[in-house]
Amino acid sequence: MEHVDRGLILEEQDDLEGARAAFLAAAASADPEEAAMGLFSLGQLCDAEGDVDGAVDAYRRAIACAHPGHSTAAAFNLGLLLQELGDIGAARDAYQTAIDGGDAANAARAAFTLGGLLRDEGDLDGARAAFQRTIDSNDPVGAPVAAMELAQLLQRQGDIEGARRAFRFAAGSGDEEFSHYATARLKALDR
Repeated sequence: MEHVDRGLILEEQDDLEGARAAFLAAAASADPEEAAMGLFSLGQLCDAEGDVDGAVDAYRRAIACAHPGHSTAAAFNLGLLLQELGDIGAARDAYQTAIDGGDAANAARAAFTLGGLLRDEGDLDGARAAFQRTIDSNDPVGAPVAAMELAQLLQRQGDIEGARRAFRFAAGSGDEEFSHYATARLKALDR
């Protein structure tokens, strides 16, 4: 990880050309983890600089490395970038790649983000499934948020029992903010 570490230090020092060179050196490494992390870091650097084509290329190359952590993180970031660019179909595919990539934390984040995208696109069945996948992950950050999103979606669709189950999950999540809000929403449903 020598090249990646060097690149991150150079990036912090605003030596972006040096950082780019270090990340490219990492990408050329025979070590699959260093190559994937170098490409992921290069994608982030390009994205931050506004080099969309460079970011997309680096993220796609990182995904091709099939590293459980760095490749799924690259797929998630690629999804965010493509969604921002309005390429919804490609964003969906990138999120699905992150979900299927083998890293639980990135899969939970990608499923949650995909749920929001599908909800906004009018695919409510797909949104429900994506939010439920995040809930099922038991991700301590994502699961309570997904439960709240799912509960509100189900409530709007008239599935009050489903909304109650999702609000109960959020209420019992241990997250004080969501617990308080979900408990209040449960009480409102019971009135």
